[in-house]
Amino acid sequence: MPARRANTRRAENAITPEAVAAYRAGDHLALHRALGLKPWQVSPLGAFGACPWHPGTGGGNSWPKAVELRSQLEDIG
Repeated sequence: MPARRANTRRAENAITPEAVAAYRAGDHLALHRALGLKPWQVSPLGAFGACPWHPGTGGGNSWPKAVELRSQLEDIG
């Protein structure tokens, strides 16, 4: 009988102390890594105002999530 593996993946886009520190420092790369964002997803650091990307693109699709993450990070820090 095969052994079951524990799911060790963290929650997707979890706000961790590393993410808060990267946000406060304005470090795009560290924030992307801390939040587990894909390369084409918009960074919460630049997610304010109107969406600059066309609908259906990587930026346009990930804009609402980036705005939500920015709001959560602002509330914490």
